Amino acid sequence: MLAAALVVAALLLGLGRLERSRHAEEQNDGIARVRATVGPLGSSLSGFRFLARFQCLVYSRGENRFALELCVDRSGRIVEAIDRRSGGTEYWSLREDPELADVRVDRAEVERHIVRMCPVCEGIFERDAQRADL
Repeated sequence: MLAAALVVAALLLGLGRLERSRHAEEQNDGIARVRATVGPLGSSLSGFRFLARFQCLVYSRGENRFALELCVDRSGRIVEAIDRRSGGTEYWSLREDPELADVRVDRAEVERHIVRMCPVCEGIFERDAQRADL
């Protein structure tokens, strides 16, 4: 009986890992597509969102000021991407497992773009950098 329970537990663990890997691959593929669509990080930038664990750059396309969005953590990993161009919303996220995000950007460049739109935000980034050193 114990052996059967251990086999079932091992199978469930394996299935969970397989599903986690599949989910991460699917999310990374969507994030990569949005990243490629955005092009250079500074082009068509229309805004940003500032959250505690990551910041998002928002891009316009045509009349839609909120068409595309890339959310970047402190390590430069894109942990979330949103595509609102079709009238609906396509959403890819690894915010629950950011270490699985494999699409990256230069974090310093993200911060420069945000500071260009919001000069007082520079102080927030400086405080974050000081806290990271603790």
